[in-house]
Amino acid sequence: MFVDQPARITVESFKDKKFTGVVTKMSPLGAEKDNVTTFEVRVSIADPGQELRANMSANAEIVLEERPNVLLVPEAAVIYEKDKSTFVEVPDPKADKGKRKVPVTLGLSNGVKTEVVDGVAENQEVVLQ
Repeated sequence: MFVDQPARITVESFKDKKFTGVVTKMSPLGAEKDNVTTFEVRVSIADPGQELRANMSANAEIVLEERPNVLLVPEAAVIYEKDKSTFVEVPDPKADKGKRKVPVTLGLSNGVKTEVVDGVAENQEVVLQ
């Protein structure tokens, strides 16, 4: 499933630069440590300037889907209810405790930021939980 997927790589030595790559191999068996299962993934990295060296620390992000120019909120602003409905709180001086819940429709998330398809507008402030 992940083989041939694009990847973005950040290297500690080049904090402001992103390298691109492609997943070339994924281990079929996971390794468990501290109740977390991980899978070894190999990525072929494009390095036209030949800046990368062996044993440099790097992080790779496998790109499963991407949507440009969408409205994002921090994941910490999203409230998930038991019935699977989602909300964000917006400042409202007239409301109880100075904020009110607004229902939102969510799209993609990377775990840090989440796409908002409907419910709030660009530049609208949201409350972090």
